[in-house]
Amino acid sequence: MDILKIREIFKRYLASKTSPAENNKIDAWYNNLDEELPVVLDREKEQQIKEDIWLSVMPQLNNNGAAVKSINYQWLKIAATMLLISSAGFLFWKHSQPEKKSTLAITGYSTISTQTGQRKRVNLPDGTVITLNSSSSIRIANSFKSARNVIIEDGEAFFDVKHDINHPFIIKSGPLTTQVLGTAFNIRAYSALNKLSVGVTHGKVGVMLKNKATQYLVNNQQLVFDKKQARLTVSSLDQQTSTWQQGNMVLNDASFAEMAILMEKNYGLHISTNEKRVFLNHFTTTLSTSMPALKALEVITAIHHLKIKQRRDTIEIFR
Repeated sequence: MDILKIREIFKRYLASKTSPAENNKIDAWYNNLDEELPVVLDREKEQQIKEDIWLSVMPQLNNNGAAVKSINYQWLKIAATMLLISSAGFLFWKHSQPEKKSTLAITGYSTISTQTGQRKRVNLPDGTVITLNSSSSIRIANSFKSARNVIIEDGEAFFDVKHDINHPFIIKSGPLTTQVLGTAFNIRAYSALNKLSVGVTHGKVGVMLKNKATQYLVNNQQLVFDKKQARLTVSSLDQQTSTWQQGNMVLNDASFAEMAILMEKNYGLHISTNEKRVFLNHFTTTLSTSMPALKALEVITAIHHLKIKQRRDTIEIFR
């Protein structure tokens, strides 16, 4: 929709000639603007404002048209009035039109997956690069050029997203939805793990969970979602998190269950224990996935003074 059409819609709004649906969207937008005079911004600041407006508006539009949340940056509120009819107004209106299906409900996906111990690099048409960790599976929308949507069915992936302010990049991973314009970040979403994580190495992302306020992450921040407790926590990013791309398996205070799952995903080993005190252990180490599977397990058990016994299809760990 061109800028003249957008201005015409706002003129009809001021003349009380817009539809109820149009009124709700425009009212929600204006209710979050301070009545202050616009200021003159340089090109870099204006671009940042556009991105912050976009990241603030889009989560609400994806949530059944809920009212747009207030933006916490004072300069953003001041400048929003100036940008409304121009670039920001264009972005808001273009993506707030009623649709028959939600952004993530687009039919037609292609599946890309990796096997145990395998890693794969995927180059997307927009210039985005996705690196898949071992035993991972993602689905990419066939209509990717118009809707940059990815679903992580299981596993872990690192995203280096090409910047495109007109087409947000949206990743669905279980109960979490991560939305970006252009940035680099890691998502661990193995379905067997209790915790999901999103870690940002560059740029800014918005992470959405139903009935929760959108969490914004910037450089070197990490969000962890505990599925059992339905709890979100934000902390500093562990710099070792994404070194799996160099062929490592990273355990950072991992529970026995987490360690066992990651050993299975990376080395194909099935691990168990019948001892509670072993099960309550936490494991921290970094191992090369090029190591023989049993050798890797021996390193882990040696650190905690544990022993292993190989059975038919599993390896038992005990003291």
